[in-house]
This record gives sequence, C-alpha cells and structure tokens, in this order.
Amino acid sequence: MELSCSDDGSTVVCLGARVNVFDIRNRIRISSAHPFSHPSQAAFSPDGKLLAVKNTVGGIVVLDPATGNVIYDFKNQKEAEGSEVLFSPDGKKVIDASWQGEIRVRNMFEPTVVSQQSFHGEMISRISHDRARRIWLFEHHPIVRPGENWPSPPYLTLDKWPIGKRKAKVLSLDLDLLASSTLSPDAGRICFVSTRRRVGGWIKIAKASDGEVVATSEEIKIGGTGCELAWSSDGKYVGSVQARRFVFYHSSDLSVIGEVPCTYPSSICFLPGTEDVVLGSWNSSVLAEINDIAAGKVKMK
Repeated sequence: MELSCSDDGSTVVCLGARVNVFDIRNRIRISSAHPFSHPSQAAFSPDGKLLAVKNTVGGIVVLDPATGNVIYDFKNQKEAEGSEVLFSPDGKKVIDASWQGEIRVRNMFEPTVVSQQSFHGEMISRISHDRARRIWLFEHHPIVRPGENWPSPPYLTLDKWPIGKRKAKVLSLDLDLLASSTLSPDAGRICFVSTRRRVGGWIKIAKASDGEVVATSEEIKIGGTGCELAWSSDGKYVGSVQARRFVFYHSSDLSVIGEVPCTYPSSICFLPGTEDVVLGSWNSSVLAEINDIAAGKVKMK
C-alpha cells in the first residue's frame, strides 16, 4: 500500500488494488476508484481538489478525490515505470520521471509534454520537493554500460522551479548504492538510505547545500517491501520502512524514537501540522501518534 496526503493533512489516499481516499478528521472513506490496473503512486494538487495517480507502466490519470471519477487521462501508458508523479506549485502542471532517464513536465489537461530532460543511460527512480514545491530533488541511477562490470555511482540533483530552466546542482555522495532519497520540508537537508553490496544499509542525513553527511543511523535491515523514508512536516522526525517494522528517528542525530512491528510494512505519511502519522502495510493502514509509537503502544499485523 502506498500513502499520500493533501497539503492541509485533511485527506489521505491509500493505493492498493484500488485508489481509496479518506477524510482523516471524520475517519470515513470519501471515494474508491479503479482507474487502471496496478496504481503505484499518487499526489494531491496544492489545493487538494485534484489527485494525480500513476501506475506501474507509467500511465497517469487525474481524479476528482471527492468522487473518484477520472477527470483527465494523459494516455501515456507506454512511458514505462518510474518515479512519483507530483504537482507544480500552482497546481497547473504535473511532473514525473522514468526508469528510462526522462523527467517530464505536462500541462494539466493537455496530452503533450511541455518540458523534458533526458539522462541517457540512467534511471530516475525518485523525485521529491520542499513544502512550497520550489526546490526539487531527483535521484539518478546510472545503468551498467557495455564493457563495465558495475555502473557509475548514483547521485542526486537539486533544481529550482521551473525545473530544467537552469543548471541543476549535482550532489555526489560517494555511495555504492542509494535508495529512497527525500528532501526535507524546508529544503535544507536530504535523508537517504545508503547501502553496500551484499551488506546492510544506513539511513543518512546530508546538508542540501553541499552533500555533507551530518547524521548516520545504526545499521538497518532492508526488507522485501522497500525502504521508504518520510519527513514530518516540521522536519523534526524521519520515518523509515525496514524489514518487518517501521522505525522513527529524531532527524537531528538519527537517534531512535520508537518502532512499530509489522509483517509487510510499505509506506509512511506524516500529517502536516500534527504529531500524527499514517502507516501502511500490504494488509491495512493505521493512524498513530508519535508519542504512542515512542511508548510502544502501536501494533500492526
């Protein structure tokens, strides 16, 4: 299950076989839709009135979250799987990237791509932005080329909106493998998972200004459901999906706050302006408070 919430924290979308939208305050489901098979990523527009959904073959549709009805289909199903789909600051454009190394910007309700950057021989596996959608982070993974035993190291780029209009800042973090990089809400820090081949992984936090690592966690065990990371809206906490558990940290030094055991953890979504977090697994979702997680009161199957 993949989770995402609106900017005001009032609405959450849960992606499984269907796209389910929930009203957090009233604890009710608002809509349930099946716009296509295998939805994998979703994001609300800044005003919460639109919901962009992407599936595992790269297709993107825009839904009305209140009804689940499809408002627009970009009909781009042949662009292949890739990163998240996200909205521009004014909500008039959608941005996504692919495992074929392309970053695309589309006008809302138009079939054509208005801006495209191509990185030959790379996969763009993740994109994120700050709270205002003004600073954007892109995760680059070069692929193995003919004559090479290993690909070139992964790296990150930081760009300002509108993306692709100026030279992006490149951050080479001296990594073997990189996963789940995400920009802090104030754009000052980057949290990511660093792994070594045939070894474990570590959560790290680096300065966005120069890539200097300022905090490193104890070694973590990555499970089969990925290693997603999420920042709290105030930047105080980081949540991590690990093997059979969710783990929460203080972002200042990556000391552990608490954990939630879970057989198949998959996604974390902090609700803006609160101490609440939604946890998603392959089987269910739970709304919890950080204090209850620290006290060991939260359990999931």
